[in-house]
Amino acid sequence: MPYNTSFAFDSVAVIESLPTGDLHIGRDLFETTIAPVSIADPGVVSELYEPASGTAFLGTLATVASTAQQYGRSPVIHIAAHGNRNGIQLVNGDFVTWQEITPALTTVNQISRVNLLVVAAMCQGWHLSSVLRPTDRAPAFGVVGAHETLEAGALLDAMKRFYGTLLGAGHDLRAALDEANGQRPFADWTFKMEGAELTLCRVFEHYVQEVATESTQVERVSRMVADLARVKNLDVLQTMRLRAELREAIDDHRRWFDLYRTRFLMLDLFPSNAPRFLLRYQDCRGDAA
Repeated sequence: MPYNTSFAFDSVAVIESLPTGDLHIGRDLFETTIAPVSIADPGVVSELYEPASGTAFLGTLATVASTAQQYGRSPVIHIAAHGNRNGIQLVNGDFVTWQEITPALTTVNQISRVNLLVVAAMCQGWHLSSVLRPTDRAPAFGVVGAHETLEAGALLDAMKRFYGTLLGAGHDLRAALDEANGQRPFADWTFKMEGAELTLCRVFEHYVQEVATESTQVERVSRMVADLARVKNLDVLQTMRLRAELREAIDDHRRWFDLYRTRFLMLDLFPSNAPRFLLRYQDCRGDAA
């Protein structure tokens, strides 16, 4: 199922951990909207998991990864639980942070060749996007969630609209997000997607604009030069040359961007994915030539 040539999936894994008395939005969504598609279209596999503890939740993610590896699947992972800015709470009261979830998601994303979409159907689920850190492998192609606290019934209705479109004839993620947000203008959206590619772009731009200032670059180079000169017992001329070389290397933002982009988007593992991720250094720098 292509999404604008950059996203594909063939299965949906719904993971719900909600206490008795709550509206079981994951199970309801699975039974009324997602599973019927699997019945009508054998090419779309769907599964429901209901872990009760943190250990069971992480075990479920491991199962999803194992199943994806065994059958060559590219899943969407839908998580229905109580959440906040830092992570999710399970039925038994266990709390699992977004950072604890990251390794398992990264494994699935690699198995799916950077096609994993994670839908965090919970209050403040958008904060799962905090795991998209360009210093490591991307744990997902993208994360869908909401910034604010949501009423369960409204959340369920929005997710039914979302999957009704995503699993429909067009398989269009943008159209699904439009439906989840009631066709409101983008500025008024409750549910948004944070994509790995745009995260990389935004983080690197922030680094160049706010972190890699003249004073910080001079300080970083001086610190490295002092350490290396001491270890290698360099003379004055050698130290001057080292300083010039390090400054040239550390100021080569384009080279560093390309290195981070290659690793974060796993282009070293899947070079054929390059046409899916089109943003380059100049696209992420408004002042770049």
